Order: sequence, then C-alpha cells, then structure tokens
Amino acid sequence: MTHLDSLYIAYWSLRDPLTRSQSIPVVEALARDGYRMGLMTFEQGPWIQEPDQRRRSLEELAGKGIRWLPLPYHKRPRLLSTVIDVLSGALVARRAGARLFHGRGSVPAMVALLASRRPGARFFNDADGPLSSEYVDAGVWLRGSLGNRLTAWAEEWSLGLADASAVLTHARAGEIQAAGHPAPWVLPCCVDTSHFAPRPEQREHLRRTLGLEGRVFVYAGKLGGWYLVPEMFDFVAAFRRASGPASLLVLTTEARAPFEALGRARAVPCTVMTADRGDMPSLLSAADVGLSFILPAPSKRACSPVKNGEYLACGLPLVSTAGIGDYSDLIARTRIGVIAASLETPALEAAAREVDSLLAEPGLTARCRRVAVESLDLQQVLLPLYRDLYRGLLGARAGARIGSRSGEGHPPLPPPHLTV
Repeated sequence: MTHLDSLYIAYWSLRDPLTRSQSIPVVEALARDGYRMGLMTFEQGPWIQEPDQRRRSLEELAGKGIRWLPLPYHKRPRLLSTVIDVLSGALVARRAGARLFHGRGSVPAMVALLASRRPGARFFNDADGPLSSEYVDAGVWLRGSLGNRLTAWAEEWSLGLADASAVLTHARAGEIQAAGHPAPWVLPCCVDTSHFAPRPEQREHLRRTLGLEGRVFVYAGKLGGWYLVPEMFDFVAAFRRASGPASLLVLTTEARAPFEALGRARAVPCTVMTADRGDMPSLLSAADVGLSFILPAPSKRACSPVKNGEYLACGLPLVSTAGIGDYSDLIARTRIGVIAASLETPALEAAAREVDSLLAEPGLTARCRRVAVESLDLQQVLLPLYRDLYRGLLGARAGARIGSRSGEGHPPLPPPHLTV
C-alpha cells in the first residue's frame, strides 16, 4: 500500500547541519506543494536526540505534513555496517510505501533503488560526489579494494536504473554524460540568502570584542577530512608576510586546542569559537575573506561546498583550491575570489597578493552577494528545480491537501536544467 508520494532518504541525522540546510527545506517546500512527504534519516553521534526531543521532532514534522523515519546509523565493522544500513533502510522504506524513492547521496541511493523495485514506484538518484572515488582520493580505500569496487558498482547501477538523476556540479554532469548516461540535472548546494546576509552594523563591534586584527580571514568547519586546515593557516601566514597584519577566525563545533596550536606554530593570530546557525551571518560579517581549501583531488570536481555559498551570501570573497566543483569557473567569470594554484609557498604568496588587490576593488561585497543570490539561492534557484523534477516524476500536486488521493500515471520528465 502506498502511503507517501515521496520518501526522501538522507544518510545524515535530522539535526546535522547538512540535513537542516540542504534536506529539510526541500522536503518542507514539497510538502507545502501538496506532496505527501516522508523523510528517512540515519541518527548518529552528537546529533542523536533524547526520547523527548525525538517525540517533539516527530510532532513538528508531522505538523508540516512530513512523516519522519529515523533509523540507527552503524559505524562498525566498516563496509559491513553500511551494508546493514542499506538493507535495513530499504526494508523500512519499502514498508512505508511511496510512489517515489528519493536518495540523496550514494548510500541513500542504494536504499532508494532497492525500495523502488516494485510496480509503479520510481527512483530519483539525487547524487552527491562519487563516494567510491572520494574514499580512494582521501586514502580511506585502495583503488581496486572490495569497498571501492562494490561502491563503484552500486553507483553505476544507481545511475543506470534511475528515473531521474541529479548531481551538484556541471563538471560531474559532464563526467556522467561521457560515461554514456543521460544528462543529469545540476542541483548545487544552495543557501538561504535571506538569513545569510551581511550584517555591517555588527562588524566593528565583533572585531573589537573578538580581538581580530588587520585583514580577517574566516574558516567555518572542522579539522581534517577534505578540508586542508594547516594549509589555510599557511595561506594566512603568507598574506601576513606579503601584505601586513591579518588574523584568522575559526567557527567550528570541534575542540579549540588543535586550531590554536596551528596558529601558534605559524605565528597567525587565531580566534576559535563555536557558533550556531543564528550567529553565523554576524560572525561572517566580521571577516573580510572566506577560506575553503579542499583537497584538490579528481573526485572533488563533483562537490559543492555549502560554506562557499554562506561566505558569498554574507558578502565575502573566497579563497579556494583549484578544481573544486564549479567554483574555479565561477570565480574566474565573476571575480568573487581567488584560486590558489597549488599549496606550495610561492603559489600561496601569489594568491595572497591577488587577494590584497581584490579587496581594494570597490563594490566587492555587493558583487559577492549578487552572485550568491543569482546562482546559489535556496528559494529562487534550487527549490524551483526540485519542483520541476517532482512534477515530471509524480505530476503536479500544488494546492492538493496532504493525504488526498494521488494522481494516476507519470507525465514525461522535463529536460535537465543546467543553470548554475
């Protein structure tokens, strides 16, 4: 029995910032359009809710027409734990029933694909980067290892059987087409630019309060993983040598000590603090430049860092490593940042000089903000594309009551939008 129009499956926890910024706004918007929506999450680590909190989350989402299906996330043993999550997720999803199974990322795509193998169901492969390649590039797996081969096979299977596919970047879309698959939609990670906006009235007060000196660079994120935090400190040190006083503001959910140690080792004044979503626009507005140094690996052509959109929406230019998603092209076309050609000292010093020149340009803040609004806005860019996709896969539901009978048949899917 079909209970839902669509079940959106994410491999994140409900309270994870990625779920809050990238998944819930989409599910809520589609529910407002009349689609009977479900949301499956895999609860893990610091984001696990106490029973009372979970009950409130269930009630809050139900009040918005969304059925929440929280599942436990299994971490060990590696690989086998992921297989367990896929199989248990597919079983729960199949029992929940849906006309469309919407998997966001490689693991959710397998859950959605398995659940959709019944008459009348459809599968939307809303892909992030290719996990099989990312883990090899990061040194987690060896190329040709069992995990690498199984995941690559699952990703290829998902692309081949999907009723529609989406990726985060034009670069990844080109790779998929070159492999013989239909053109996917391009749905970048977008931000709520009504929330992430410059707060100039708070800038000077925060800089004094936080002890920020000279040009202020900001990094919002964690230590390790894909983000090259030591190299960001190296860049700020290079800027100090080339252009004078500068400091680094780190906004993180992790311990302060490792960041502070990096600052001391490189003689970079560093302020580390925790910030929730409500504080982020003000704190970003206290800075001059956002840093986004990601491992320059082939798989990162498929990524679309959320923090980049947040920086730009708050009027900050970017400094990024090369070959990260579509940002090298965007920066070159719009001059809203600088690309560090490599991580060697001469390249960092050259990028530092270019940043100093860029910051002298009039209208830079407004230009960065304009690019964010025109290319990376959640309401104006991303949600209309999801609505077009859903209309093609399920038919229009605008204005329908939650729980009303679903329409019959599947209208043809409109062509992909490649507009970011």
